[in-house]
Amino acid sequence: MARVLITGASGFIGSNLARACLQRGDEVSVVVRPRSSVARLAGIGSRIGLYRLDLTDARALGNCLTKTRPEIVFHAGARTRFENRPDLQDLAGSVEENVTPLVALLSALATCDCPPRSFVRTGTIAEYGDCATPYTETARERPAGSYAASLLAGTHYLEMAQPRLPFLAVTARLALTYGPGQSESFLIPRAISQLLTGQKVSVRSPLDRRDLIHVDDVTRALMMLGDTPEDAGPVVNVGTGHTPTVAEVMQTLIKLTGAGAGLVNFGDQTGDPVELIVSAERIRDRLGWSPEIQLQDGLERTVKWARENIIPEFAAEMQA
Repeated sequence: MARVLITGASGFIGSNLARACLQRGDEVSVVVRPRSSVARLAGIGSRIGLYRLDLTDARALGNCLTKTRPEIVFHAGARTRFENRPDLQDLAGSVEENVTPLVALLSALATCDCPPRSFVRTGTIAEYGDCATPYTETARERPAGSYAASLLAGTHYLEMAQPRLPFLAVTARLALTYGPGQSESFLIPRAISQLLTGQKVSVRSPLDRRDLIHVDDVTRALMMLGDTPEDAGPVVNVGTGHTPTVAEVMQTLIKLTGAGAGLVNFGDQTGDPVELIVSAERIRDRLGWSPEIQLQDGLERTVKWARENIIPEFAAEMQA
């Protein structure tokens, strides 16, 4: 049991992490932005400490740390989408949204009266960008967009600052995480919703390959890193090491949802297939972690959740 603080807890991974920590008996506090919806925290609100604040608000953050005195901090807050702009303001926006809050949080934790013993931050497979696969932690990264570059900057800032921090810090570079409750701005939940409601699904790059990992495996890895950061090193990949094609994933979803195959339109691949895959040897060798949920099982769980939550909501909208 530990006192845990989770930032970005209104998001997909953060909310699942909060539930997982509660389940093992941790004392959980969460930080969400002042205007964020806390719908994903439904059912556990009475069991957690909820703090609405911006991480750049030094006074509010300091008060939060004084009250919670976390032993483990999970930083899962990040904005994931930035539209490319001719004036390059997406670059400035990504720094403001993803790098500045991280630095503010590290500063507050480093100077508070009771620093945590570990700090685990969620990074992304996108940090690697255009480099050889499978991605290893020692690769020279070449991020392709503002989101990836800002997360990579945070990774390097954290590693650079480690000698000056009174706690151990780890960045967990996550493969493409999926599972129940994920936003439909991502392919798998969007496709499931569309297939269950009889809507057409367009797949532009069916031959691309993706390393897909269930959110429960991700939260288990994050908690292990929080418990034993000294075994991990500054950066560690979290993934399955397997890459089905997007077409194969869609065929599985067609079967699981019972939808007609004609609902999915597979486009003609215009470029070379892209494979996104990480090597998870480091976390396996150093911490003994490996994924437990196979893709078929994980997709079944996600479809089941959608049947129980999306279909009733869709039917109510149709009757309104």
